[in-house]
Parts: sequence; structure tokens; C-alpha cells
Amino acid sequence: MLEKKRQILVAVDGSPQAQRAFVKGVQIARQSQGQLHLLAVLDIWNRDYQYDFHHDQNRDDFTTQLVQRTEKQLQQLQADAHDLGLADCAYHIRFGNPRTVIAHDFVQDHQIDLILVGATGKGAVTRMLIGSTANYITRAAPCDVLVVHSAL
Repeated sequence: MLEKKRQILVAVDGSPQAQRAFVKGVQIARQSQGQLHLLAVLDIWNRDYQYDFHHDQNRDDFTTQLVQRTEKQLQQLQADAHDLGLADCAYHIRFGNPRTVIAHDFVQDHQIDLILVGATGKGAVTRMLIGSTANYITRAAPCDVLVVHSAL
């Protein structure tokens, strides 16, 4: 058991890999009596990302709908964490580049000492062209990083 209370960050994006990181994060937070932070980083400027962007909608409507859907998903994860026995779970939505927000900005703002991320779900060609967020975080974050590969 970890002796000190930890600030634990789980980066979530709706992927199966992030779901596995979430479950592992809940387990670690319960064991260490730490606080779990669920973070979704919305990169709305990258139109090639996984969002359903319709060109006939204006950007404000798109952003509002995206934030509402993301908040609903985070609230569900927070409820799931509570059901799994973790009372101290907060969720956050940030805008920007997921790599820098997770590895630098959020870590500093919340004194995070452990980040959990799911292993990449991208194919080899995509990883080669744009890189892996998980790979960047493991190299750049000032704290411990756990990349979750295992299936539930």
C-alpha cells in the first residue's frame, strides 16, 4: 500500500484502452487512498480527430455539443468509480493538444504524481506520422506514468 495520498490522473477519450486505464486507476486510487482525476482533452482545432464534425454546423454549436457529450461520459465514469468503491473522483475537461495538456499543464495545476494512459489504439502508420500521445507522455511528463496494456 502506498503511504502518502496520491493525485492520480487518468486520461480518457472513450477508447477501450482508456477504459482499461480508468479501471486500473480506480484500483490504484483505492489502494493508495488517493484522489482520482479523470481528464478529457478536447482538441477541437484538429478536424481529423475522432469527433463527428459536420461542416454545416458552426463551430460554437459543435463545441457546445462536444462538451456536453464529454461531460455526460465523464459523469458516468465518476459514477462508475463511486460504484467501484472510490469516493474521491473528480472530472475535468480541457481544450488543447492532449499531449501537452496531459504531460505538462494538468500535472502542474493539480500536483499529479501518477498518470495512467491507455496504450495507443492507432495503427502503425498513424503512429509513425503523428506519433503516439502515450509515447509522448511517457517521455515528457515530470511524474510516473503507467501505460495500461492489459485487458480487463
